[in-house]
Amino acid sequence: MRGMVAGVILGLVLGLAVGFNRSPIGLVGAQPDIQPPPRAMLPGGQVREFRFVVRPGKWEIMPGTAVDAWTYNGQVPGPELRVREGDLVRVIVKNALPVPTTIHWHGVDLDWRMDGPPGTNQDPILPGKTFTYEFVATPAGTRFYHSHVDPEVQMELGLYGALIIEPREPEAVRYDREYTYILDELALDFTPRVALGKERLPMAEFGNGRGGALHYDLFLMNGRAGTGIPPVTLKAGERVRIRLINVGSLPHAMHIHGHFFTIVATDGNPVPPGARLRKDTVLIGPGERYDLELVGYNPGVWMFHCHMQNHAANGMMTTITYDGFKPLHEQMPLPAPKRAQEPAAAAPAVRTAQAPPGRGAAEVVVRMADNRFEPPMVRIPVGTQVTWVNRGINAHTTTGLDVFWDSPAMVTGRRFSVTFTNPGTYRYLCREHFLNGMTGTIEVTGGKPR
Repeated sequence: MRGMVAGVILGLVLGLAVGFNRSPIGLVGAQPDIQPPPRAMLPGGQVREFRFVVRPGKWEIMPGTAVDAWTYNGQVPGPELRVREGDLVRVIVKNALPVPTTIHWHGVDLDWRMDGPPGTNQDPILPGKTFTYEFVATPAGTRFYHSHVDPEVQMELGLYGALIIEPREPEAVRYDREYTYILDELALDFTPRVALGKERLPMAEFGNGRGGALHYDLFLMNGRAGTGIPPVTLKAGERVRIRLINVGSLPHAMHIHGHFFTIVATDGNPVPPGARLRKDTVLIGPGERYDLELVGYNPGVWMFHCHMQNHAANGMMTTITYDGFKPLHEQMPLPAPKRAQEPAAAAPAVRTAQAPPGRGAAEVVVRMADNRFEPPMVRIPVGTQVTWVNRGINAHTTTGLDVFWDSPAMVTGRRFSVTFTNPGTYRYLCREHFLNGMTGTIEVTGGKPR
C-alpha cells in the first residue's frame, strides 16, 4: 500500500515539474502569435516620420497657472503619435536641452538598439545633437514614450507622451469615441533650475526628495489639473474607449460614478472576452495601461476621478458628461450681475494663525478651507472689497460664474481681492474643487451702480 501511495506522489511531482518547466521561451514554437518582432515594414504599411525638438518651455497646469518644464515640441504631454501596426516609424529627435536625453518606447517590441536606455542600448543624445529612432510599429495597442536619461528627473519635468498603435485588422467592436488620459503627479518646487543644481530643493531637510521621492502638490490627467482636464463627452447609447496610461511614480485608483466599465486591454494587450472584468474602479500602477470600454447607458453628469481622495482634491478629477446635460452649478438661474470692477490681486499675505480681519467696514474676508469657503454666503453694501485668503492645504481659486473675476491658483497664505461696485447676486466657485461642492455667493445691496 505504501509503495502504491509513494508511486502516486512521485507521479504527481514529476507531472508538476514538467508543467512548471514550460517556460515562455518554450511556448514560442507552440503559439504562433508569439514571434520575434519584425525588422522591416509589413506589407501595406507606411513610413511614418515625426520630428521632436526636446526643449525647455512653459507648461500650463490649469487656467492661469503655468510652470517651467522640459517638453517635446513645446507641449506636455508630448504629441500623441498614432500609427498602424506594421508601419515603419521614424522619429528624428533634436536635443535642445542643456543636458543629455533619450527616448524609451514603452511596450513596443523593437530592435534593442532603439530602446532608449543610455549605456545599455545607445549613447545619450548630447545637447545640440540629433538622433533618429526607427522601428516597426508592433504590437498593436496603448503604448507610450518617455525620456530614459534620469527619468526620475526628466519625466517629472514633462518628457512623456502617448503612442497608439492601431491594429492591422479591424477590431470586432467599433467605438464611437475614444479618449486617452495620461496620469502623472507634479511637485511644484521641483523645477528645471533644481534639476540642474542651480537651486536647492525646498524642504529637503524634512524629507523632500529623499530617495528620489518628491512631495507632490498636484495630480494630473494629460498634464492638467481640475478644470484644465477635458471631460469625457458622449451620447446615450454610444460606446467609448478610454485609454489610461500611468507615467507617474504613484498608483492611482480611477473610479467612475453611475456606471461600470469593462477592461478590454491591459498594457495595450487585448483581454479575451471570457476573461474581461466589469468594474467601477481600476488600480493602475506606474508604467501600466488599461483600456476601458464605457457604454452610455445612464445619461447625466458623472464624476471620473482618482479615489485616493487627496489626489482627486488636488487635480485628478474630471467628468463623464452626456450631450444635453450640464453640472448642477451651471443650471442654477441667477440674475445677471452688471459689470463689476476689474479685479486686482493683492500681494501675498503674511502667514498668521488665522485669516486677517477686514480692514474696516469696506472689506470682508472669506477664508478658503479644504474644500469650502467660510462663510459660503455674504451680504455686503456696494463698494465693499471682498478678500479671499487661503487657509487650507490645497491650492484654491476664486472664480465668478460669469468670469467677472478669476484668480490664479492660490497656495496657502495667498490672498485675492475684488471690489464690488454694482448691486446684484454673484455666485462663484473654486475651479479646482467645484466638483467637491466648493461654491459661494455674494449679495451686493444698496447704493448706486458705478
